[in-house]
Amino acid sequence: MTRINLLPAEERSRAAREQGLLLVIVGLIVLVVALGAVYFLSVRQVSSKQSQVNDTAAQIDVANVRLAALRPYETLQVQRQAMTLTAAQILNARVSMSNLLEEISLLLPSGVSLQSLSVNVPPYMEAGASDTSSAASTTLSTDLTMAGTATAGTLYAAHDQVAALLTQLGLMPQIMNIKLASSTAATAGASVSFTISASLRPFATTPPLAPAAPSITMGGGQ
Repeated sequence: MTRINLLPAEERSRAAREQGLLLVIVGLIVLVVALGAVYFLSVRQVSSKQSQVNDTAAQIDVANVRLAALRPYETLQVQRQAMTLTAAQILNARVSMSNLLEEISLLLPSGVSLQSLSVNVPPYMEAGASDTSSAASTTLSTDLTMAGTATAGTLYAAHDQVAALLTQLGLMPQIMNIKLASSTAATAGASVSFTISASLRPFATTPPLAPAAPSITMGGGQ
């Protein structure tokens, strides 16, 4: 059965326009609702991120307060490390007089006795010296002086004991430039009076700034 539209053409055109306008309005409503939903979700995300930022900022503030409280200890730690390093340098660059004297006493041959022993630390080995190597290479001072007597069965054996002492002293790493300054035979008996000089071996590195090493003068003893 054929349907016949009895509405005038003007009515049909207006109805079509109204239907199109309705569709446009519905589309705009859907778009506004979608944009509102997106905006709401974005606001929630921004609020959540802002809350996280605020929490992180609060944690940073707490950490900064704790760091400020610990900063004096950091300064003390730096000072402790510097003092430890300086102490190690002083220990490595010291002239150990006790070891020096002990080794000399162990190297004395039988029949040799010392009347005096003098040790002076040269300027280039003192604390705060500017250049160890150049000072040591240009001037070798007499830092160690010992005087004593050697007694044996014969005068030759007494001289041989002095030579043995010179050889033994050459084994000590702390001294160098060992010389026999004098050797005099006694007018009576088989004994020899001698004087030996030497230089302290310079340090491998310049000593740090510290109180200067003392000098020692001893007299008498076997």
